[in-house]
Amino acid sequence: MITKEQLIAMNGRGELHYTGSRECKCKVGPRGGIHLRITKVRLNGRCKTWKRNQEQFRQSVIYGIRIAFHIEQRNAADFHSPKDCPALRSAGHYESAVKFTKSLT
Repeated sequence: MITKEQLIAMNGRGELHYTGSRECKCKVGPRGGIHLRITKVRLNGRCKTWKRNQEQFRQSVIYGIRIAFHIEQRNAADFHSPKDCPALRSAGHYESAVKFTKSLT
C-alpha cells in the first residue's frame, strides 16, 4: 500500500507497481532466468492535497502511452513501491531484478 507521505516524498517522479488487475509475480525459470509480471505506472505531476480535508490526496499516474488515472485514498491499497514489492522480496532476487529492469530501459 502506498501512503500520502510516500507520494509527496517522491515529488512527482518515479514509478509504482499496480496490483488492481493482477498481482506482481516473479518467476525464476529452470536455468535461472527471471520472468517479471509487474504492472508499472509512472507518476505524472505532484501529489495534490487539500487543507480542508488533511487525509485527502490525488496523484495522477500514467500507464503506457495513453492510459492515465489517479491514486486516491480509495485505491491506494492497489499500489506499492518497487522496494516494497512482495514478489521480488519473496523470490529473493530483488537486486538482480532491479539490474535486469534497468538494462531494459
